Amino acid sequence: MPTPVGHALAGLAVAGIAGRSARLSTSQVAVLVFCAIAPDLDLALRLFDGVNHHRGPSHSIGMAALAGCLATLMRRLGFGLPGALAVAAAWGSHVLLDYVGLDTMPPFGEMALWPVSRDFFIAPMALFYDVPRSFSPEAIRHNIVAVALEIVIVGPLAWLCWKRFANSAHHSS
Repeated sequence: MPTPVGHALAGLAVAGIAGRSARLSTSQVAVLVFCAIAPDLDLALRLFDGVNHHRGPSHSIGMAALAGCLATLMRRLGFGLPGALAVAAAWGSHVLLDYVGLDTMPPFGEMALWPVSRDFFIAPMALFYDVPRSFSPEAIRHNIVAVALEIVIVGPLAWLCWKRFANSAHHSS
């Protein structure tokens, strides 16, 4: 499963695309990057009950849709959030990247289709490395390589999305 670096780059890509139709502030871009990383906050739930909740409902298109609905509600209350589609897409980017990531801890995959299904889904071939949660020298080296791979794969996508946004913004002014 990708690291926060890969997920943040995907959030930047979504912000670049969303910025073509609506001017995004720096804080709105930050919200989209946060939404792309947010599903992994389920790791913290273990601190409360000792149970592994990782890759559960937070890693689903259902939760992406809920995040978009929450963004709509908060926008109506006057919060300057990005639009619902951008928020849902940023959250959904996490689901997509984890789907094509290597998972070495059972249950393998993620509950990508929650609430419709509680089954775990994973691509037959991995594009991204797993992320050991250890500070051993081997794990650190492995994670550095994993981040480098994410930068090589997702970085150009984020750059292209921002370049297209910058070009379209420049031509419209």
